[in-house]
Amino acid sequence: MVENIFESKQHRITAAAVAIAYCAIQTFQWYAFSRMPSTSDPVQELLQGAEPLNIARAILMLFSFFGLIYLFMVCCGTTFRRRPTLSILSLLGFFTFCVLEIQLRSVELFYIFLRLPAQYHAATDAASQAWLLRIPAVFADVRSALYFPLGLSWLFGSVLLCFALGGHRFDWLARLAFGLNAVRLALRMLDVYVVGPRFDTLYSDLYLPLVFITFAPMAAWLLLHEPAGERSSSRRPLQRSASGGSPVANG
Repeated sequence: MVENIFESKQHRITAAAVAIAYCAIQTFQWYAFSRMPSTSDPVQELLQGAEPLNIARAILMLFSFFGLIYLFMVCCGTTFRRRPTLSILSLLGFFTFCVLEIQLRSVELFYIFLRLPAQYHAATDAASQAWLLRIPAVFADVRSALYFPLGLSWLFGSVLLCFALGGHRFDWLARLAFGLNAVRLALRMLDVYVVGPRFDTLYSDLYLPLVFITFAPMAAWLLLHEPAGERSSSRRPLQRSASGGSPVANG
């Protein structure tokens, strides 16, 4: 059987580190939001985007999704031997999610946060400033619309990976991570796109804990998971050769 490189111990350890780093980045984002004063003034909101703390947050979040592509490749790679079709389809869902996030966060960082405040300062008349102030609201509406395929693709990948998982000793950790993520996404999408956004405050309060509940078990699973090849080699019995020499591995 062709060796699956993403099942290797080195890749699993690196992917677990990415999951832990993502939790750290999300914690920094929570800290950054807590330090930035809440405002309903469109001008202050626009100019606040260019603050160094917010720029640092936006950069970290943007690059974190490149790391998540690798993390999900390793997660799907661990199930490829057992359910190759489901593994590939789940990776497609995760990849779509990450690409959409990268596109949205790139526009937000390089245009909304970096270029737009400078254009506002350079505007010489009130009409131009008023037009620039409408752009963040338009971007927010576009982002909300794109969050439907974004969330659906992440939900799709999470559900399929749960079905692709086998009965290994620690696979329950991955089922907990991806299953909980699927439930969270389904409830969130129902709230936003079906019944209307009624639980935004509750979701905001629970967002960071849910990140840890999702990605911490994922990291633990990657560190504890042993592919069939590793388990068989570690448990392979030793026997002496026919000539009475040193012990040799069976098989």
